[in-house]
Amino acid sequence: MTMKIFRRVMPAAALLFFAAACSDITGDAGARVAGLTIEDGSGNVVASVSGSSVSGSVTVASGSERDLYVVLRDANGAEVNPGIASLIRVTVTNTQVAGWSDLGGGAGTLEGRADGTTTLRVDLLSAGVASYTSPAITVTVT
Repeated sequence: MTMKIFRRVMPAAALLFFAAACSDITGDAGARVAGLTIEDGSGNVVASVSGSSVSGSVTVASGSERDLYVVLRDANGAEVNPGIASLIRVTVTNTQVAGWSDLGGGAGTLEGRADGTTTLRVDLLSAGVASYTSPAITVTVT
């Protein structure tokens, strides 16, 4: 009797282990995301989000472009890598002031289009559904 239970439980346990191990690959990272950092090309943090709190802002000169990187973070500040089925989307509220060109993997170029202030939001999409959405982050174009 014990051997029959073992033979039935082991394949199910192996499948459960495999599914849990693949959660990072398939895009279940949204449950762990608690914030993010926006970093420049040198790795300097220009803005950060922890829960609903935003620190810093993003600036760019009018008529210029700035390469930036969105790094998702867990509650301890460790980097969270989105799975292959996930997408980091950056949305600028007023595209007449600034625009975002997505380069993939959280990298993008912020374009200053006109002097002013707008905001951007970051979403982690899993199968087209937002599993994380940041609060508004201020963008200033000078």
